[in-house]
Amino acid sequence: MIHRYLAFLATVAFVGSCFAQYPVGSPGYDAWKLTQVQQEQTAISPSVEAGTLRSQRDNEPCACWLTPDASYTTIDNVTDWDASGWSNGDDGSHDAIPLPFSFQLYGQSWDTAYININGNVSFSAYLATYTPSAFPYAGPTLIAPFWADVDLRGTGTDVNRVQYKLTPTALYVNWTNVGYFSQHTDKLNSFQLIITDGTDPAIPGGNNVSFCYGNMEWTTGSASNGVNGFGGFPATVGANKGDAIDYLQFGRFDHAGTDWNGAFGPSGGVGWLADRHFSFSTEDENIPPIFTSIGCDTLEIEVGSSFDFPMMMIGGTPGQTISGMSLCSGIAGYVETLNTSGATAEIISTITPTASEIGLHTINYTAQNDAATPLVSTYTVMVKVLDATTGIHAPTMASTLLIQPNPAADRATITWPEGQRPARVEVFSLTGALVLSGTTGIGDPRMDLDLTGLPDGVYTVRATGATSTATVRLVRSSVR
Repeated sequence: MIHRYLAFLATVAFVGSCFAQYPVGSPGYDAWKLTQVQQEQTAISPSVEAGTLRSQRDNEPCACWLTPDASYTTIDNVTDWDASGWSNGDDGSHDAIPLPFSFQLYGQSWDTAYININGNVSFSAYLATYTPSAFPYAGPTLIAPFWADVDLRGTGTDVNRVQYKLTPTALYVNWTNVGYFSQHTDKLNSFQLIITDGTDPAIPGGNNVSFCYGNMEWTTGSASNGVNGFGGFPATVGANKGDAIDYLQFGRFDHAGTDWNGAFGPSGGVGWLADRHFSFSTEDENIPPIFTSIGCDTLEIEVGSSFDFPMMMIGGTPGQTISGMSLCSGIAGYVETLNTSGATAEIISTITPTASEIGLHTINYTAQNDAATPLVSTYTVMVKVLDATTGIHAPTMASTLLIQPNPAADRATITWPEGQRPARVEVFSLTGALVLSGTTGIGDPRMDLDLTGLPDGVYTVRATGATSTATVRLVRSSVR
């Protein structure tokens, strides 16, 4: 059941708090909530149209997203109601959930969790606050895959589902195709949180928290100064101890696009989160470096092809410098083409396997911060080298998977030979951000790429089939 309470909501614009005099979800509550907006702002950036491509996660069994099944419990505005009979699909919180395991967050142990509709899970108390704050935040201890004004009351096909599952060692929570206040479903977000006791294989490497993202299309509700889902007070992604000191922030987001200004920097574009994955450990007050990648952690590459794979490492604490290294001893044609250090460290590797290397290999990453007592994190990516005859392209794939024109201005077309159709095509920036993606239909000989809105630069186009992956470089240049 949803909590039955008169809403107590704190907005970021005031140090004090204000009380609604209406049940959460009632027409009177909506009208009151809108009066809390201090001033309207124009959206920072309009929604970027992706042309014939959209970010999707279909048919990706190796991705971090776990689709809820019958073992999950659904929290929505149909089955959960507040004491006055009004739908509580806005600003609600599930009753306290006893955890059968101990969850460690900044040196504290928690055995109770509250799933809050507005994109977070708290531990010391439920959180109804709809306007997100930057971390560190003096308030409830919480983990926030996407703290923003989620509203489950909008209508549409397959929209507005919050579901969770509890196991002896893990809590899974999925916000699937959720809209924003007030009852908007023109843009939808999908994101997932997993917390564990640190031993559950759902989050490997001794980590106890996982964030996973599907489509991410909005940032801000109308009562947080948002206009058409953007602008106003940015959404917050991270973890917060609640003492206004210890926190982790992957970013704040208030507009469309895929720009990102660092974990602790100015607000970025929400599209940067699409298809992204974070796994990390919060067991101690000092959080080690955090790896983030796009989509799968198993790469399938054909003999004769060349593949660029980006990995990013983020500091667990502001002000740290992170450095990283990688090793793939089983593939001679493994080269780090980029390795940078800083508040965010980046490694881009080019992988070119040969026929003698068919089989399973690993890329082992190590990241270290510059704390007085340095903390080290490790991460492993699997590489499956396939015989070219079993993949989506012939042995001459590099020359038969074509993009024209290249360089391109606003549009380009990717084509493949008959019988070698990839199931999925993705376009990545050199920082690893997914900027375009989509699936192909049976019989399609080509796919059009709409590059309008993308900055000039070098991109990696990845074509993924049932058993292999191929890449090709694309240069976007608006200069004709």
